[in-house]
Amino acid sequence: MLDAPEWFKGRVAVVTGGSRGIGRATVQRLVDRGVSVVLNGRDQNALDAVVAEIVKAGGAAVGVRGSINNGTLPEELISVAVREFGRVDFVVNNAATSAWYGPLLDVDKDAFAKTMLANTWSALAIVQCAVRAGMTNGAVVNISTTGASRVHSVTGPYTASKAALESLTSTLARELGPRGITVNAVAPGLVRTDMARALWEGEREEQETRLVPMQRLGLPDDIAGAVLYLLGPDARWVSGSVLRVDGGRFHVGGEPADLIGVY
Repeated sequence: MLDAPEWFKGRVAVVTGGSRGIGRATVQRLVDRGVSVVLNGRDQNALDAVVAEIVKAGGAAVGVRGSINNGTLPEELISVAVREFGRVDFVVNNAATSAWYGPLLDVDKDAFAKTMLANTWSALAIVQCAVRAGMTNGAVVNISTTGASRVHSVTGPYTASKAALESLTSTLARELGPRGITVNAVAPGLVRTDMARALWEGEREEQETRLVPMQRLGLPDDIAGAVLYLLGPDARWVSGSVLRVDGGRFHVGGEPADLIGVY
C-alpha cells in the first residue's frame, strides 16, 4: 500500500463549495499534499483569492464560479479538471443549500424542491460526469450532517436532503467499487461556518457548546481531517460508510439547545 504522500501527490480533486468553510479547509489539506484542485464557489472574488493564495505557495488550483443549482455546473467542473490537469481522482461534494428555516408544516414546494435537488442531484451528477471522464481508483466524499439521522425541527428539508445523499452514497459505493472508487460520507455536527451561523451565533454558541461532550463547536479543519482520511490510502477498504464528526454531540440530543422540548 502507498503511503499518504505518494498516494496524494500528482492527483486531481474537484471540491464544491471550496472557497470557504469546510470546503476551503479541505482544499488546503489537499494542495498541501500535492493534489491539484478544481474548486467551486458562488463568489468570484473569494474564489480568486483562494486560487491566488494556493498558486503563490506553489500549488495548483483553478476556480470555477457557479451555484450547485446550476444544471451545467457538474459537467463544467469535470471538464475543467480534465482540461487543466488531465484527470479526476477525487470528488468532494461539499456545497449545499438550505432554502428553508422553520417548521415542515409551513415549507412550500419550491423551497423544498430547491433544497432537495441541490443537495442530492448535483452531487450525483458530478460523480456521473467524473466516471464518464474516466475516473478510476479514486474516492468520493459527500458532506452530510448528523441531522440526517436525528430530528432538527427547523431544518427539515435540509436534513431530509442529506439523508437522501447518504442513501445515494451507499448505492454509489456498490456501483463504483469494481472501478476501484470508494464512496463515503462525512456527517459533521455543528461547525462554525457561515452557512450554520444561525445555529451558533450569539447566545446559542454557549448553549450549544455545553451540549457537546468535547466542550467546543467544530471547526472546518476538524471535518477536513475526516475527509482526507476517507480520500487517503488508509481508507481504501472503507466504502459506503458515514463517518460522524461532531465531538460526541450526537449522543446528547438532536435538536438545537434552545428547541429541545419546545413544541
